[in-house]
Amino acid sequence: MFLKLKQALRLFQQRFRFGNFAYYYWFFPIQPKKIVVTAHYGRGYGDSPKYIVEALLNRGFDIVWLIQQGQESSLPAGVRPVLYGSRQALRELATAKVWIDNCRQKYSPPKRKKQRYIQTWHSPLRLKKIEKDAENQLPAAYLDRAKRDAKKCDYMLAGSAFSQQMYENAFWFQGEVLLTGTPRCDVFFQANIAVKQRVTTYFGIPSITNIALYAPTFRKNETASAYLHAFTELKQALQTKFSGDWKILIRLHPNVAHLASEFLTDGDVLQATDYPDMQELLVATDLLLTDYSSSMFDMAIAGKKVILYTPDIHEYLATERDLYFDIQALPFPLAHTPTELIQQIYQFDESNYNQQLAAFHASIQQCETGHAASTLATKIKAICQ
Repeated sequence: MFLKLKQALRLFQQRFRFGNFAYYYWFFPIQPKKIVVTAHYGRGYGDSPKYIVEALLNRGFDIVWLIQQGQESSLPAGVRPVLYGSRQALRELATAKVWIDNCRQKYSPPKRKKQRYIQTWHSPLRLKKIEKDAENQLPAAYLDRAKRDAKKCDYMLAGSAFSQQMYENAFWFQGEVLLTGTPRCDVFFQANIAVKQRVTTYFGIPSITNIALYAPTFRKNETASAYLHAFTELKQALQTKFSGDWKILIRLHPNVAHLASEFLTDGDVLQATDYPDMQELLVATDLLLTDYSSSMFDMAIAGKKVILYTPDIHEYLATERDLYFDIQALPFPLAHTPTELIQQIYQFDESNYNQQLAAFHASIQQCETGHAASTLATKIKAICQ
């Protein structure tokens, strides 16, 4: 009981402190060309907000990116870095015409009447149930923040009819869901030779190298016990089945990035957890190996190979989250053991896989076209006039 009271008091003090500063900044006028952006609580320059910003660069906007200390170098010219969670960040938010974020805001002022908040969310689709659909499995503090954030939101973005309906029903959201597509997925519809070159140069591997990306999601216990750790047979199977030289990149979820050191790496297995943009990795990747991560749906939009490795599926379903889809009915081959994983690679039928992808996209009424960022840029220009 004492601990809960202490946590409640700390939360009240944070809100009081930020609230007082926020109302002070209300004496400053809103700047009609200022846009304040962040992603993943300031953890770098990426996700859908990045691609919206790139569509707005050099168009006369004052673009502010709220970012954690040490990440400033990831921002391009024309984007002004401000320390995430600082008083300056609060002032920028209080005087901006448009806010863009991909997560529930932790530190923000009350939204003013003439401001607009665009919430992009951080996936085009998801396997795990979220927000109101997972209300009994989420911390009370998060639910409180989510509901307060939802009241501020004016727009959300959807890339399918399935996501549009979910945002309307499960996000405590009274604004408008724009069926624009997902800005971070636009890259899958473009010529991406330069992106592949950037990724291979970063890792010091030849540009013709085939890449398998292992990108599992996190568990509540924040351990790596359920993850794949041996990759020699995987590499051999990939080279035998699909030919060419293969390298394996390991990308952990930001919530468990500190576990990266638990994986042994060498010339064939490379650590990619710190690479700044997951979408660029997916562009360069030929086969994604994941478990319950929404990255499977990004790769499906790209029309690329996905295999699911879920050794703890029964425990996960019992203790983590309920799912929106029956994982065994998804288009992606499923393996529960390392032996089954190798078998799935050898048995991979690309023609059948593509047919199942097409059927799945039709079932959710997917509407990704590769123009989401430019559509949002046009919307933002109209708001800022």
